[in-house]
Amino acid sequence: MRARSGFGSRLNASLGLPVAYSQEFTADRLFFWTALALLLVTIFCCIRLRDSRLGRAWIAIREDETAAGAMGIPLMRTKTWAYAIGAFFGGAAGAFIASFNAGAFPSQFSFNISVFLLCMVILGGMGSIWGVVVAGIILSWLNVEGLANIGTWLNDNIFPASHQIEVAKYQFGIYGVLIVLMMMFRPQGLIPEARRKREIEEGTRGALDESLYEMRGANEPGAGERGAGGPIPRG
Repeated sequence: MRARSGFGSRLNASLGLPVAYSQEFTADRLFFWTALALLLVTIFCCIRLRDSRLGRAWIAIREDETAAGAMGIPLMRTKTWAYAIGAFFGGAAGAFIASFNAGAFPSQFSFNISVFLLCMVILGGMGSIWGVVVAGIILSWLNVEGLANIGTWLNDNIFPASHQIEVAKYQFGIYGVLIVLMMMFRPQGLIPEARRKREIEEGTRGALDESLYEMRGANEPGAGERGAGGPIPRG
């Protein structure tokens, strides 16, 4: 028999909590508050992990694995912790989805879902917890009703009755364009994580300084006489 989401008969008798969500008229509301509680717990754990000793070890391994190992960080154990903690949160989310849908089916987890989640990360900013939350809210709204509302407005105000379009059909094309635009004009995301923002700014500044140096060298007198080893010696 399939297990149902709920608190069981003991907590129902003592605290009045529902035995099973599916037996309540407010099942959708109960699932909503449960999802919100899981989200808040996940955000809290992510923030605490990011600022913990383990989180700093993850950052060190990401930046330079060789240097992290030389500083005494156990590489294999630290990576295993990352896989295990990620699997735990993924398993908790999967159990919730399976309970809500009364089962788990392969057709629910298509490639489009992976692209949708990738859009959330790129739009919000890699490494930014609050950025991904904001991006998830924006893209979820677009996916559920935003694109449909935009299409309705375009058909009512822009396109004639003979050339109506259904914007929701092109949602993944729109998400793809969104990813490209973000990578071109704001690679750090909407709400960038402070460390990654500094890395991108320093990298951009370094590339700009190098370009200016090359341009300045090309404009100097006798620049054409320089070889790979410097100025060509004159006899």
